[in-house]
Amino acid sequence: MNVEIEHIGRILRGIDGNDEYVLMSCDEDTSADAMHNWLHQRHYWESNRPGGYFCTSVQVVKHAHVGKYIGIIYHRYDV
Repeated sequence: MNVEIEHIGRILRGIDGNDEYVLMSCDEDTSADAMHNWLHQRHYWESNRPGGYFCTSVQVVKHAHVGKYIGIIYHRYDV
């Protein structure tokens, strides 16, 4: 499965981190769940120290255009 990512933007949340928005498209027929798993595997990492940056959650929503999805990557700080 070849997935292309286009950066849409980022919402800064101060000490809470930020939410990164991406447009995802795939070269084969797929589901939102499969795209979620793909995005989660590539952006998941845990923090092992206070104040550390981590990402343990993503969300994927189907876009109005066939074969496209909106991905949200939740970056946070361990506070």
